[in-house]
Amino acid sequence: HWLAAGDVQVKRDLDQGRDEVRVMTVHGAKGLEAPIVIMPDTTGLPYTGGAKLLWHEGDHGGGPAAMLWPGRAAFDEGRCRTARAAAKKRDMEEYRRLLYVAMTRAEDRLYIAGWQDRKSIPDGCWYRLVEAGLESIAEPFDFAGWEGRGARLAEPQTAPAKPRPPAGEAVAADHPLPPYALAPPPAEPAPPRPLAPSRAAAEGDTAARPGEPGALSPLAGGADDSRFLRGRVIHRLLQTLPEIAPARRRAACDRLLARIAPALTPDARDAIAGEVFAVLDDPRLGDLFAPGSRAEAPLIGVIGDLVVSGQVDRLVVGDDRVMVIDYKTNRPPPRDEAGVAPIYVAQMAAYKAVLSQIYPGKTILCALLWTDGPRLMALGDEIIERYAP
Repeated sequence: HWLAAGDVQVKRDLDQGRDEVRVMTVHGAKGLEAPIVIMPDTTGLPYTGGAKLLWHEGDHGGGPAAMLWPGRAAFDEGRCRTARAAAKKRDMEEYRRLLYVAMTRAEDRLYIAGWQDRKSIPDGCWYRLVEAGLESIAEPFDFAGWEGRGARLAEPQTAPAKPRPPAGEAVAADHPLPPYALAPPPAEPAPPRPLAPSRAAAEGDTAARPGEPGALSPLAGGADDSRFLRGRVIHRLLQTLPEIAPARRRAACDRLLARIAPALTPDARDAIAGEVFAVLDDPRLGDLFAPGSRAEAPLIGVIGDLVVSGQVDRLVVGDDRVMVIDYKTNRPPPRDEAGVAPIYVAQMAAYKAVLSQIYPGKTILCALLWTDGPRLMALGDEIIERYAP
């Protein structure tokens, strides 16, 4: 109804001038014509025995019409048999209408063929219908290269053929090909090698950039057994809480901890909350969480043949300087930059290289915020340059 009531007209592609073979269903060929049409699959019958629902039109005595839910055909009672036969009759009528559509697509020649497996060709299929129709009027004919004989019905051409359109200007046979047609294509440029700064110690880089600091010995106690979960939770809290008014932060922190770290004991949650609020309440770190600073800022850029892609824990952009901060939850933290794991320095060096392109003319400051303390550790230019990508 929507299509019929709408103003949009769907037009089929009626272009017949293209030099191509078109493989189409009979439904798809409606409205089209071609000089030569081949019907290759004409020995199959439509499947009419699997109707899930049948419509019973009503008894002759005035009984009501009804929708029937049939079982197997072998168990049909009278009404189901009548409805099933009516449905099959409608399907076969549509099947024959499609045969008419298929045969009338041809302008000059129509080839009707079929394939046969071990089963016999069923009565009532297109092939048998056409065969019966041509039996008394077609002539036997041997098709070259085919086994057996076929039948042919031909009508002589009495009208002159349509003249062909003039051929286009021919290209000279000795027209030289352009050089690129005879030369191999140039090699594709190698794509930039991706680098995720937080995984800077990639395979092959471990000698120059050692990986994470070693885990604490199990004999040191169980305080850090969940250090990876602890680190993720602290990062999430430092990302979320600065956007909440200070008076509501504690309640929000408790709700968030209950949702993202339900496996932690109440004491462990209290310890994490204390560590996070020690950072947020430290007046020396106020600028890091001031309005305009950004948490989890995505960062991407190209440095030489490397694509640097990462996410900055905290980014503060000022008038003349940019400060990039990465949170570290290691316990205990190193005392100075000489004790910082090289992978952390390489991470910050990659961030600085990208930020220098984004903010030319501004000073880029790199710092690690050790949450155990808390303590903000600036990384000097000398150590950053040592690990620059």
